Amino acid sequence: MIITKDFLNKLLVHKNINLFINGSNINEYIPLSSYRLIHNHNIDYYIYENNYYIDFDSLNSNHKLIDLINELSMAPNFYTEYYSKKLIILLNFDSLNNNNQQSIKTIIDNTSISCMYIIHTTNMNKIDKNISSRFLYLSLPVKDCNDNITNITYRKIINALKQKKSKLEPATISHIREICYMYYMVYKNSTPLQILLVQNICSNNYIPNSIKHNVVKEISNINHLYQHSYRKPIFLEFIIISLFKHLENYTYNL
Repeated sequence: MIITKDFLNKLLVHKNINLFINGSNINEYIPLSSYRLIHNHNIDYYIYENNYYIDFDSLNSNHKLIDLINELSMAPNFYTEYYSKKLIILLNFDSLNNNNQQSIKTIIDNTSISCMYIIHTTNMNKIDKNISSRFLYLSLPVKDCNDNITNITYRKIINALKQKKSKLEPATISHIREICYMYYMVYKNSTPLQILLVQNICSNNYIPNSIKHNVVKEISNINHLYQHSYRKPIFLEFIIISLFKHLENYTYNL
């Protein structure tokens, strides 16, 4: 299940379930602007109301870490107007060794009345299964940082189409090959690029509908033929060359 900001915000307020979160961009979901920094047991952590935020990845030493978590989880907060459990957020749990993980597991089992926990990791393989099985497992959405690469690659393809002469020359084919290999150095597939190509071609009022139909049909056929190919850049080359064939008379308004 993919986590959302709304779901996490409600959990931070109600504190009604232990949560295990896997992903690399959790700071976008738990902003620390409202938290204040505390230094205790030679460990820096953050606190906001009854929420405690500890990042294991930033600890220089964790020999007093178990003492700190024991102290924080000892009892609910009785100094508020209403009874409230504490919420302890443990980031980068996978950076702990197995002994510390097992110690924290024992604390979690013994403090269910006073505390709820959110455990975060970026590597599930380093987490003991006995710990992760005690939590509701959620994943953070993958943050796509490569949108600009798709847009840049799209513009390179369009520019190559506009510069085409009467026939495809070796230099143009080499340029297409370079575009494809550079794209696959970042992406595992060309789906985002294909979507952008199809959307922009089909929304172009200067291209006849019959040409649009032929472009989409050929891209679909190429996808079917090459769906199991291990040479993905060649598959993308084929798609781009097919665009040269279909759009040779309609490049001015691309």
